[in-house]
Amino acid sequence: MSGEEAAVLEEFLPQDAMDSGAPSAERRVLLRCLEPIADLLADSELTEIVVNRPGEVFTEGPNGWRCHERGGLAFSHLMNLATAAAAFTRQDIAPDHPIVSTVLPMGERCQIVAPPAVPAGAVSLTIRKVAAAAMTLDEFERRSLFADIRRASDGLSADEEALVGLRDAGHWRAFLERAVASRRNIVISGATGSGKTTLAKGLVALIPDHERILTIEDTAELTIPQPNHVRLLYAKDGSGVAKIGPRELLESALRMRPDRILLQELRDGTAFYYLRNVNSGHPGSITTVHADSARLAFEQLTLLVKESAEGRELAREDIRRLLHLTIDIVVQMSRRDGRYRITEIHYDPEAKRRNAF
Repeated sequence: MSGEEAAVLEEFLPQDAMDSGAPSAERRVLLRCLEPIADLLADSELTEIVVNRPGEVFTEGPNGWRCHERGGLAFSHLMNLATAAAAFTRQDIAPDHPIVSTVLPMGERCQIVAPPAVPAGAVSLTIRKVAAAAMTLDEFERRSLFADIRRASDGLSADEEALVGLRDAGHWRAFLERAVASRRNIVISGATGSGKTTLAKGLVALIPDHERILTIEDTAELTIPQPNHVRLLYAKDGSGVAKIGPRELLESALRMRPDRILLQELRDGTAFYYLRNVNSGHPGSITTVHADSARLAFEQLTLLVKESAEGRELAREDIRRLLHLTIDIVVQMSRRDGRYRITEIHYDPEAKRRNAF
């Protein structure tokens, strides 16, 4: 193993995965498994290579995401690749341990998720290419890194001002469209059967096709039309073969180059991980909660955060403040006369600013 590979391993993997270099036989097996994407791994213009399901690969480069058909990436081949990549760093991947963080022979970081943490017949691979060299500030400037900077302030952004205008004018369809486009965090509240999931599907459909979407669900319920998406699944009440839950899936999702991470529903301890998600640099979440009004949605979420092992020690006031800082919009749903209705929308960016400073 080269010094570069060892350095990446030391930073990225548990110490017990680093006892010694991978045997040359394991390295050769892994390289053979990587042959269907060898040209992509060699392309210095690419930064990410992801496989969401058999037969296709998405790559991210200077012009965004691009899809490639790869007939050689059958499910059986992907599982062999996953097994070889895990073995390269002395790890195993199996139904009871379906998530592995590893590296490839040239130092690329690789996140692997196999069934049952993804749907049967699918394997998710996320490969992050190693930067050829560190960039200088001169190079950053040539690439316009500093072109869109604005001073941090407690004033409203252009998107927030536009949303306030649409709210005050009662243009609710345009309001929701702008909210999704500007990556506001949206919680849909209501009773069972009030249309929460139906509205969530409609809002998810507004997400641009060029974004990479990851969902965390206990059942594959959301409709995700965007082609570059991965469903991460866990068993409700920890009853599945793989003892993984929203926490483990969120930690994996953060290593899978998401544009948005969508949680199916906030219940039990998932509310705490929702807060971690929307504070991780991936805004634009769309999720649901059971509550009878927008105000009570915040109360319900406070109780749900307190139910989690990580949130029970937090003060109620701190949780409430964090919820108001992270949740931009609450849409209240109800069912009347056999029809779904939106009865209330909460959006108060001014109050959010007051909570922040």
